[in-house]
Amino acid sequence: MTKLYYGWWVVIAASCNLFVCAGIGLFSFPVFLKFIEADTHWGRGALSNAGALAALAAGFATPAIGYALDRFGERTVMIPGAALLSASFLLLGRSDSLLELYALFFAMGIGMVTTTALPSQTLISRWFDERRGRAMGAMTVAGGLGGMVWMPVATRLIETTGWRNAYEVLGTVIAVVSLPLVWLVVRNSPQSIGLAVEGRGNQAPMDERLTGRASASDGVGPGHTTAEAVGTLGFWIIFCASFFGPFAASGFGLHVVAFLSDSGLSSGGASAVWSAVLGTSIGGTFVFGFFSEKLQKRYLCCTAHLVRSLSLLLLVLFALERVPRVAAISQLILLYGLAMGCITVANPLLISETFGVKAFGKLMGLLGIPVTFGMALGQFLSGWLYHLHSNYNMAFSAFALAYFLCGISLVFVKPYFLELTERQRSLPGAPGSNRRGDEG
Repeated sequence: MTKLYYGWWVVIAASCNLFVCAGIGLFSFPVFLKFIEADTHWGRGALSNAGALAALAAGFATPAIGYALDRFGERTVMIPGAALLSASFLLLGRSDSLLELYALFFAMGIGMVTTTALPSQTLISRWFDERRGRAMGAMTVAGGLGGMVWMPVATRLIETTGWRNAYEVLGTVIAVVSLPLVWLVVRNSPQSIGLAVEGRGNQAPMDERLTGRASASDGVGPGHTTAEAVGTLGFWIIFCASFFGPFAASGFGLHVVAFLSDSGLSSGGASAVWSAVLGTSIGGTFVFGFFSEKLQKRYLCCTAHLVRSLSLLLLVLFALERVPRVAAISQLILLYGLAMGCITVANPLLISETFGVKAFGKLMGLLGIPVTFGMALGQFLSGWLYHLHSNYNMAFSAFALAYFLCGISLVFVKPYFLELTERQRSLPGAPGSNRRGDEG
């Protein structure tokens, strides 16, 4: 009987960690929003700024976290990150002022970036090669599943115990689940335990087993260095898309439950609809995890952004009473959910497809800067535009435009393997190369 490759245990641990940390950290605040507003009277715009501060904190921390992942390894970064995230949630239940709330959300942002997408995606890129797409899909589905589960759980906790006690319960869950999992199961690389990267043989070479590092010929995989990647047009296209995509996703995600509630659904019904969207995204993650191994990721990302743009425009038409409620909610669950699942799995793979994995952690850290500022601006702008107009029509229209720009721009990103092919063809004597210089 073939022994299970240890990388799959890493996938399971990372998935459980994402289920808790991302599911609670990313998706619970929209549920809390209206309850905190009703209890404290701080205002929806002021509370939206808390989410923006969390995003800014994550953005400022991301480059350092990316460097730390490459320098010290994922396990060393994730353990204190999970402790910080747990403490932030525990203390949120005791916050008595808007300033305290802002400070704790700032800490939460740092805890999120050290426990969720960045370290998890870096782990998968280090452990897998041939089956990287399905490993990434299996792991990232956990975040959507976590949101699907924890949103109604958070709603029920708030309704039965109050929002303060609910925060304390969720903080305890993070500590009890994440800390032991990361400590006991996660390992930084296959070389650190004498294995080879999946798809490259059954065992690491002797020098890798002795040093715990990849050999110079194998390294952490082919690709651009950080400096080489930054010098390409593709990096700056992805850099801009990494601003506009999260700008739209975070602003919309923060207020979609409130939007549905304002449209006539109960708080539980609005949470259930968004949970259904996340459930559809899980199916999309599985499906597109397999497709991503056969199709270029830039085309998958392009299509997903354009579909999300269409979905938001249909919601605006629903708010203007041009689209029936059933149709608006149905398309939100189906179109937006599938596109969310697609972008979740395809986006990190787009980075490795475009630049290779040599500097994956550092590049993800650099790209975390526009991601974070986009998230912060999206959450701030959505709250500000709601304050001005008492509806979300302008905000959702802006987010639809942002998605559209992302989709169009990513078509022009050139994969790394195409660049290699072009370089090989340009070498003297290579098939298809220009030999006029040899004929003179």
